[in-house]
Amino acid sequence: MARIDTQQDVAVQRELVEAAKDAVARQKVADAARLAAQVAPATAAKLFGTDRPDRIAVRLGLISRKDPNALERVIGRRDIVSVNFFARGLAAAHAVCRIKTLGLAGGPPDYATGFLAAPGLLVTNNHVLPDAETASRSLAEFDYELDSNFVERRGRIFPLVPLNAFYTSASLDFTIVAISPMAHDGTPVTDFGVLPLIPMSGKGIAGEHVSIIQHPDGGTKQVVVRENRIITLDGAKFPHLPSAFIHYTADTERGSSGSPVFNDQWDLVAIHHLAIVDRNDRGEPLDRRGGIWTEAAGEDAKSWVANEGVRISAIWADLKAAAPFNADAAKIMTMLSLEPRTALPPRRAAAGAAEPKPWQTLPGVPEAAAFETTRFTDPAFADSLGFDPGFLGADLPVPLPKAGRGFRRPLAKNSDTGKTVFDYTHFSLAMHAERRLAVWTAVNIAGNELTSTSTSPGWRRDKRLPASQQTLAEVYGQVPGKGIQIDRGHLVRRLDPVWGPQAVADRAAADTYHYTNAAPQEHVYNSETWGNLEDFVLARADQREHKVSVMTGPILRPDDDFYGEGLRGGPWLIPWSFWKIAVFKRPDGTASVTGFVVEQSATIAPLFEAARYNPYTVDEARVFQRPIALIEQLTGLDFGRLRSMDRMGSVETTAAASARPIRGPDDIVF
Repeated sequence: MARIDTQQDVAVQRELVEAAKDAVARQKVADAARLAAQVAPATAAKLFGTDRPDRIAVRLGLISRKDPNALERVIGRRDIVSVNFFARGLAAAHAVCRIKTLGLAGGPPDYATGFLAAPGLLVTNNHVLPDAETASRSLAEFDYELDSNFVERRGRIFPLVPLNAFYTSASLDFTIVAISPMAHDGTPVTDFGVLPLIPMSGKGIAGEHVSIIQHPDGGTKQVVVRENRIITLDGAKFPHLPSAFIHYTADTERGSSGSPVFNDQWDLVAIHHLAIVDRNDRGEPLDRRGGIWTEAAGEDAKSWVANEGVRISAIWADLKAAAPFNADAAKIMTMLSLEPRTALPPRRAAAGAAEPKPWQTLPGVPEAAAFETTRFTDPAFADSLGFDPGFLGADLPVPLPKAGRGFRRPLAKNSDTGKTVFDYTHFSLAMHAERRLAVWTAVNIAGNELTSTSTSPGWRRDKRLPASQQTLAEVYGQVPGKGIQIDRGHLVRRLDPVWGPQAVADRAAADTYHYTNAAPQEHVYNSETWGNLEDFVLARADQREHKVSVMTGPILRPDDDFYGEGLRGGPWLIPWSFWKIAVFKRPDGTASVTGFVVEQSATIAPLFEAARYNPYTVDEARVFQRPIALIEQLTGLDFGRLRSMDRMGSVETTAAASARPIRGPDDIVF
């Protein structure tokens, strides 16, 4: 207990305690009263000189009992913060987003900042979203920021849904609007946490440091940390400032409207909405030289004295007054009241459960012990090693892909042969040395000899090339806080080469579990979209043509998305799409060559120009049959004679016809 020196000190301290008890009927009763009672008399006197007792009591109630320097920071005596200040700030930043409002009649978009106050509610300024129509053509983009390597992350895009809830106040300059529960890529909005709106007044007092997280000029997320203070403006110069607004010194720019303003505990204090220009005693605006500002001088010539934000307590009061007459205000109040009054980080694993690491393997597919590698020198398997170009007959040779004229990518060298082809049981592939993924794979499938296998090996690296040229375990698994699982997508499907004598079939299945044969694929895409195409090709080999040669690979674009910054082995560029070519002999002896491109961008890559909840149309998300010539352009590969045997390439020559949507087998041109 603090030492009490005089009767006056006793009275001051008692007043503070009583104010705390009154204020905390709704918030942290024990903490506020305890901290108020422990304030030293001199400190109490200083606090009373800055703000009202009830507001000071609320401020004390928001201070953690585990933070020994918090009170000294509030009154401006110390600048020491716990190292968790940064972790808590990062958690708060997850809930902050860039707002993009699409321009009318093809005009340029406008940008601002907003944040989540509840899993289904976004908060920003009224001058950003003045009405439901503007909100309906606006998007909230989360994770638009630089990672620790200064690589720009790809954002998650959430449309706004004003039909579900929309409330705005022009006088207080705030808007609260419903947001889609899921992003374009399936990420739930709950992954980004919330910044709760605490209703009591007193979360920040005069002289206290504040921080602002913002998207200035519509750019990547930035933060103004602590070197800003809450101030009281001169009443003579600014006689008409309403009490609903708070003022502070901070660096903000166009695009910062709607930014959250925080105290040192990362409690939300206000919503930034404008800057205030300095004025003389006559109320005239001043320029930077102290003269009278004129419009001819431009905005940059103004002398800015402070920034202004709307107090969270004022927002609550406005909602409370409107709720009896406005259904959306009542609905929003209910949603906000369900949220706890402390900031929530992105969703984590349940208490007591171990949080999955990005490099953990998927269930049922263990890692091979010590990254076990396979030997390829066993003479018993020599006849089955590698892709056979003559598999479909001497009259229908299927050459392996070659690097085309525009192909400038370095291929990994096979240390056993000195060449760039890696042979496995019934299939072969070539590796991109820098992207660490296969450029192409090629497999022979004998449908009439397909067999089952119980082989379930662990994933392993191939000893014939350095581990640094392979994408290993680290990239795969559940992505914490994102609601996305990245699968090891088999390029050569596990069942495709499993034919012949049992020992050969078992070895073929095991060979498909080399990391050289895997590529990062989002789980739904891997198991459904891509998997359905693989099922069809295998079924055709099994039931009709019996023999099929299949080539597969990713389309490696230079603008593919980075993922895994900061992880061991990362970051990696994740392919947006994959290609597949199936070759078989028709009953009349002629060749059938069919090419496909399957996009996974709808599930793993952001779509910046999305304007609705599901930005991809049905056609855009479907499997497409593509001419072989187009696949050559996309990959830089040369498929030789296969290009001339492509029936789609010969019968459909217009640009519009170069992408044939595939709903089922009957849509395919053979």
